[in-house]
Amino acid sequence: MTIHSLIESQYAAQAKFFEHSSSFQQLESGKAPVEFYDQFIANLCQTHLKSPQILAFLYAVSPPEAAAQIRHNMLEELGLDEAGISHPGLLYQLAAAAGFDETAQAELTRAAQEQLRVMCTDPLMFGTIKELGLSILLEVTCFEWMLSRLSSRIGKALETHRQLSPNHLEWFYHHSEVDIRHAEEGLLSVAHYVDYYEIDPSELEAILDITFRENIFIKRYFGAIALATETQMMEPMA
Repeated sequence: MTIHSLIESQYAAQAKFFEHSSSFQQLESGKAPVEFYDQFIANLCQTHLKSPQILAFLYAVSPPEAAAQIRHNMLEELGLDEAGISHPGLLYQLAAAAGFDETAQAELTRAAQEQLRVMCTDPLMFGTIKELGLSILLEVTCFEWMLSRLSSRIGKALETHRQLSPNHLEWFYHHSEVDIRHAEEGLLSVAHYVDYYEIDPSELEAILDITFRENIFIKRYFGAIALATETQMMEPMA
């Protein structure tokens, strides 16, 4: 199995588990209360508001073959590319449309920064920066892979069941378009990273196991309690 196919199979498994989870089904069905949708929006914002800073770290450790693409993705997130669309700006637009006032939006910013702080202060599970960088690259590109396939469905669910307009949901529809390209470029970036840092197959498999030991989408978007419940309910699929 090639590196590309190995990585993509992991991404597909993560996305499939998420798609078939009861949390995702609630989101799409409209059977959940408004509070469920608002908590989802809050968790999504907290997950992605600091994406430019995560990409800045990946740019710092990227191999020469992947550096230009990761830099472009970082500038795109910031709205400093030719399109000029700030992704954090789209998230604040979504939050405001969902009724998050300035105080609530400030709390989203604080919570997103706290997630970044915790990531930097928690003990490392890896021996060197190269393993940490690969784990973060795998998670970031896995989100791009999933969003390229499911973000438009999530946007439609919020449009239908949370009564948000397409303009307010631009973050989802934008990602359904651009992340198709990003997902393929991300797989190439991972392959370049593995080759440049001479990460052997057993080491790669160990990092994959650590990175994807939990479903990253349920964990980030619905929380630890939902993740524990989903894991118990869907163990046979996993």
